[in-house]
Amino acid sequence: MANKKANKATFTYGGVEMNFTKSETKAAVQFNRNLKQPPPDSELESFQEETPPSQVGSFEVFEADKGIDEKLDEQRERPDVTVGTHVWHMEGEEDTSFIPTGNIYVEFKPGTDDTKQRELMEEFHLNIIEVVGPDAYRVSVTAESPNPIKSVVLLQKKKIVSVAEPELLTKPVNGFSPPAGRFIATQWHLENTGSQIPIVDIDNAVFGTGHFKRGADAKVKEAWNFLGNLGSRNLKIAVIDTGFAIDHPQLRGDGTKITNTFNAANRNTDVSPWFQASDGSWGVFSHGTSCAAVAAGALDTQGILGAAPNARIVPIKLDILSDEAIKNAFEHALMNGADIISCSLGFPKPVPLSTYVTNYLSKVTREGRGGKGIPMFFAAGNANPASNNQPRPVSDFAAHPDSICVTASNSLDEHSDYSFYGPNAFLCAPTNGNNGVGITTATVEAGSNNQLVLAYTSGFGGTSSATPLAAGVCALMLTANPNLTVSQIKNILRQTTDKIGSPNDYDANGHSNYHGFGRINALKAVQMAAQMAGGGSVPSSGTSAPPTQQSSSSAQRGKVTSKFLNVRSGPSTSFAKVGQLNQGDIVNLVDKTSGFWQIGPGQFVSADYIQLLAVNGAVVTTRKGKVTSTVLNVRSGPSTANAKVGQLKKGAVVTILETSSNGWHRIDNQKWVIGSYIQEV
Repeated sequence: MANKKANKATFTYGGVEMNFTKSETKAAVQFNRNLKQPPPDSELESFQEETPPSQVGSFEVFEADKGIDEKLDEQRERPDVTVGTHVWHMEGEEDTSFIPTGNIYVEFKPGTDDTKQRELMEEFHLNIIEVVGPDAYRVSVTAESPNPIKSVVLLQKKKIVSVAEPELLTKPVNGFSPPAGRFIATQWHLENTGSQIPIVDIDNAVFGTGHFKRGADAKVKEAWNFLGNLGSRNLKIAVIDTGFAIDHPQLRGDGTKITNTFNAANRNTDVSPWFQASDGSWGVFSHGTSCAAVAAGALDTQGILGAAPNARIVPIKLDILSDEAIKNAFEHALMNGADIISCSLGFPKPVPLSTYVTNYLSKVTREGRGGKGIPMFFAAGNANPASNNQPRPVSDFAAHPDSICVTASNSLDEHSDYSFYGPNAFLCAPTNGNNGVGITTATVEAGSNNQLVLAYTSGFGGTSSATPLAAGVCALMLTANPNLTVSQIKNILRQTTDKIGSPNDYDANGHSNYHGFGRINALKAVQMAAQMAGGGSVPSSGTSAPPTQQSSSSAQRGKVTSKFLNVRSGPSTSFAKVGQLNQGDIVNLVDKTSGFWQIGPGQFVSADYIQLLAVNGAVVTTRKGKVTSTVLNVRSGPSTANAKVGQLKKGAVVTILETSSNGWHRIDNQKWVIGSYIQEV
């Protein structure tokens, strides 16, 4: 069979028709390692001006500006080369190389005579390397075969063949490069290695190893690695504080980070950190700038950044505490799409919030984010012992029943003794204190001629720093799963914290007045949030028999609509109660019987109080679509990695039940098709 060279090929791969182009400058060879010899001097001379070979799996990829066909033929003649092949690119994706390994997956149509299967194999000189199943084989090309790509194109034209796909080799793409820079190691609260770190605002000074305990951090870098990014650009963190230097590189970022600035007292957009003292002199509040940067500071050239560097910041200046000003601040966050609120201020004396403010904060946390609620992180406070040498309890904002009250732990995983504490404490987060060290972040100072000096410090701290750190971690959780409710966020945080300090600090419910439920762990929190996005469920606090967690992204899910929902051992109210769910909880729906959904082994809930959800968390709605490709595979989940469970022909009309984040449509229970070949009608 003639092996005419072609520069382009179109074939079906994973149920999708794709166009590939042969590289004009790259080819690849696979060596028999037992025979491999160094190339002769003449060959070295011919390649010495070309790019050195790179390794992709067992193949070496070499490049040449011209004559790639001839150079590949030369390589094929070598006795130690077992495979020599061109490199191919997907159309429009020339920056990614695919190497045909020489292996092909072939499925014959059911009922095809074995003799015809063998005859076709012999026609193409294919060697069977694995019998996958009835009528399905992995084969390899031989010296007499057409090249793997041409073989696939020709095989797909045969009437008895239903699938013919080449094995393509490429390098995986992480898509994420960890942040780097001169001072990245100074931010021990993101990753504490136990090593000494430089002090950014004191030349040639360091904090020694005695100030650190390895692992006494918020596990933020590990969460970035798990996510593969630095948080979503679609999320907004409202930071309520006394003023902001919005031109600081960490707050300015690419110019889009700051949004919806608001002065709550004056009801304008001036959030400047300047203030005028009673003697007429001017000063600067640096606090808000530092807090905002801890939560979401942009990565700068020095490697200093926040917990969620990609998130946007809504700066809300609140430099006067009155019912009206407080309400204005939180209303602005609610009305301008804030996903998270971080507030590190409070009243100078331990007073309760007014009923008016208390009720309004409840409204914000209940109605924000389209009804999912806005998580509100409040600083516990820093003045223990108080001026009368009596411990001061958590008060005002941090004592609100919907508050996520943040206390302080240090770089040695100890309770910071200045931090207020009490039964309202929800969790602690790394900051300064005791023999620990401060947080490296942005700051601002008043310079000469009333100019702002934009700078950095390694001395920020207090629960003021712990709180925006926790808020930034929450942004990473919402990156993994933007559909979490406030209740779910709290449940995840409650279950994923690390218990630090003495075991005697914690009560039977796992709560400590000093540490809350423990030190925040971004990695565990993000992993659990992602698990829920993939179909798992997080039981509410106090649920004695939590629904079984599943990770399949194709599982049917539901949301609890009643304030409380009993979990029973069977599909009726006559069965024993084995647990309880709260409004907003997400559960897997295994099977429906007699008006009850089974959500796990021996666990049933009334279907009257379950709202069906799609994979992306939206309420299930249906629409129609028409298949536009000649043949479209139906798979058991939303990717080509899932098993093929059927096929559709061009023009077939399907019902679209939901669409996954990577563009696949669910058309039935555990039946998915790629959306690029479905036209909505």
